[in-house]
Amino acid sequence: MKDEPSFQRIRADLEARQKAILWEDARQGGKGVDAFLWKGDPKAKPVQRAGLLIFAIAFFFLAVIMASIPFQKDSENGGSAVCFLIALFCFLITTRLVRNAFLRSSRSGQNDVEDDDR
Repeated sequence: MKDEPSFQRIRADLEARQKAILWEDARQGGKGVDAFLWKGDPKAKPVQRAGLLIFAIAFFFLAVIMASIPFQKDSENGGSAVCFLIALFCFLITTRLVRNAFLRSSRSGQNDVEDDDR
């Protein structure tokens, strides 16, 4: 019973997580989102994976638009290399986000072997 947190402790913890008035508070609150975006989470919920795919689609569209700019009739030749570099960067972000969206937990064979030995 002593290990169970009291209602006041739970409430204080919840209020601390929800406040994002100061820069430091917002940075602390966004750590989980940043980690999920860039590192992925094998235990993510389907709605989180769908949100990650929406971000990936947005970056993919940006990459396609930036890659198509040099092929426009009214485009100048000077900015084509820059557009392709930006498109490549956006495409790399897209691939990273899609990989993280489909990241699954690895089923270790050691657990299966231990269960079979019993």
